[in-house]
Amino acid sequence: MIDLNFLKNKKVAVLGLAKSGLAACRALSESSVNYVAWDDSEEKRKTCAADGIRIAKDMGDFLSNTDLVVLSPGIPHTLPKPHPFIASTKTKNIDIKSDISLFRHALPDAEIVSVTGTNGKSTTTTLMGHVLSKKLNTQIGGNIGIPALSLNGAKDVTVFEMSSYQTELTGDLNAHGVIWLNISPDHIDRHGSMEGYVEAKKRIFERNAGHGLAVIGVDDLYSKSVADEITARPDWTVITVSVERMLDKGISVIDGQLYVDGEHQIDVSKLPTLKGVHNHQNAACVYGIARNLYDFSNEDILAQLMSFDGLAHRQFVIGKRDNVTFINDSKATNFEATAKALSSFKNIFLIAGGQAKEGGLSGIEDYRDRIAKIYLIGEAENAFADFLDNKDFDYVRCGTLDKAARVAFADAKSSKTPATILLSPACASWDQYNSFEHRGAHFEEIVASL
Repeated sequence: MIDLNFLKNKKVAVLGLAKSGLAACRALSESSVNYVAWDDSEEKRKTCAADGIRIAKDMGDFLSNTDLVVLSPGIPHTLPKPHPFIASTKTKNIDIKSDISLFRHALPDAEIVSVTGTNGKSTTTTLMGHVLSKKLNTQIGGNIGIPALSLNGAKDVTVFEMSSYQTELTGDLNAHGVIWLNISPDHIDRHGSMEGYVEAKKRIFERNAGHGLAVIGVDDLYSKSVADEITARPDWTVITVSVERMLDKGISVIDGQLYVDGEHQIDVSKLPTLKGVHNHQNAACVYGIARNLYDFSNEDILAQLMSFDGLAHRQFVIGKRDNVTFINDSKATNFEATAKALSSFKNIFLIAGGQAKEGGLSGIEDYRDRIAKIYLIGEAENAFADFLDNKDFDYVRCGTLDKAARVAFADAKSSKTPATILLSPACASWDQYNSFEHRGAHFEEIVASL
């Protein structure tokens, strides 16, 4: 738990009582800081009050004499419409911060590496922590599920995964290292446009002190533009990464071979849990930080990459039965992420659906030769079926994950060649599950019962 003693003479209001909000309340309480909290769910308020969380009586109580609001990342403060409490803070000039911002203020000298991008953040964050743990006392947190204020202040390095919801509220991170992986359309409803989404992400580079190292993937136009912009700033050193072309200056991965400034360094083609070009990008970005910020040798980095166990719910191999391998890729909540998995396997029996995001399954036709059949579930089932009708895919409407897994297994085990049942929904999970982790865990339970 992080000591928030620097807020002792302030009144703090915590809005949203999911993981990060609850962690903020506990840290404030343990630091003897005056605070109140609020969540729109009456049931959540009652449960938290019974657990000793100080719940505000109403908006007036929440904002009375408040100096600072700690905002949970899922709550909108601008688009599509600000939360009513947040709209009121703007008329009162009350400061709004993220829990990660409080972490930085509480620990101004803490060594921080932050990871952002549209896809690959969790794998890269976990991998970064694993590689650095070879020599350093390392912890990971943020968007990956461990709230910033639940972490330990005595570590050598903290690696934060940061979504756009978190970066837009954290303009004072002063990270020692930043990994920017890629950008593709996501959360447009929250940020208004792609430009708004990119601007929210770019706040990860804001600083008011010191100098940082930024490792930036440049295989999409938005990220290339960001790399050019940050390179021009005196407070950042930028290393660019490409897995599509050889860079004269920067890190490249071509056919599984990693190069720096055109010179071969290590072979990443046989990493057991980091298959596919997208994972080569993740590994290359981690290499850039470990080699240049912490002076790790090629041998130490490669050994850690080889020993990485992989990330739960991200192309995670559950097991094999008969000639069928089961893969949990529940973390693929948009098609860009699903495409990464489709490029990594063959003879795929794909389970897709949930709460659709912008773009739906657009682009799936590029993987036609890898997909044997598709099993549709959730809220997106009808829209995905209409889309697939025009793409000449074999699909089945299943409604639920349980039915989809069982029907897929019946089909896959009769295949003449090794088959993969892949849960890679290309959708958010909120229509049927509490989270992508909940969805993935349910899939693993279903597979175990087959």
